[in-house]
Amino acid sequence: MWSLAALPTTQAQIVVGDSGVGYIDSAVLGNQIRFRFDAAYSSRFADRAEFVYAQYGVAGAPELERGIDNHQELATYLEWHRWENVSLFAELPIRWIDPVVNANTGGLYDIQAGVKASLLESETSLFTAQLRGYFPTGDASKSLSTDHVSLEPGLLSLFRPSCNVTVESELRYWIPIGGSTAPPVGGTGERREFTGEVLRYGLGASYKALEGSRLDVSPVAEVVGWHVFSGLRSDSTGQRNSAVNDAIVNFKVGARFSIKSNPCCGRSPTSQSPTSLYVGYGTVLTDSNWYSDIVRFELRRSF
Repeated sequence: MWSLAALPTTQAQIVVGDSGVGYIDSAVLGNQIRFRFDAAYSSRFADRAEFVYAQYGVAGAPELERGIDNHQELATYLEWHRWENVSLFAELPIRWIDPVVNANTGGLYDIQAGVKASLLESETSLFTAQLRGYFPTGDASKSLSTDHVSLEPGLLSLFRPSCNVTVESELRYWIPIGGSTAPPVGGTGERREFTGEVLRYGLGASYKALEGSRLDVSPVAEVVGWHVFSGLRSDSTGQRNSAVNDAIVNFKVGARFSIKSNPCCGRSPTSQSPTSLYVGYGTVLTDSNWYSDIVRFELRRSF
């Protein structure tokens, strides 16, 4: 007689190593650790809707700011695939800021944490819900925090139309909880909510151009956009102008180098790639921006 123990177990067909993108959040659930280093340049209206930084001169850095010349960030991400269709994750970023007006600074930026849940999965596609939380653990007065909690529900997907092509997407909606208000205009009006809600969306594709016995190389292209639905942004003259309908679109290009597992017990290396290195560059396509250019290095290890 057949016993339950003798029945074959079903293995997930899509694993962390199948995700090629470097900027879009991955739909894949898995045990992994990731280190990312970013260098970004020429940010304008950096406190827009308090999405990245708290409002200058109020909750954020003390002096009104003309922009951020550059910033660097090193972020450590850990994901724990605790249950079959659910994983938990947390991200700890350290950021260094070089503003135009305010003093240079560095330290802990806002910690993020959340949960991912697989909604639909097949051998070629994956559809995932994600809830990401942002927590004000940094020092807002040094431009190292938004100074408020935010929640960001999102939908993520991965689709493999062929063995060598992977298409991934994201749709995320950033909802601030709290945040600062802007001073009244002319000293007589009501204070206005500075913080606003932001939609983020992205589409990316990777192509396995080189498949070796120990190394795969996959070029990656992504388009990532943001649309601001509410809130304000400040300038160096003290004006707080509307950020409603500010639209930002970035183009990202890079390559992922996937290192396959070592041979074991006389077998050939597995097709899975638990370790990978991503190198990428992004530039803004619109007048509005979070930064004009960005360079990213990422080391990812699944286990």
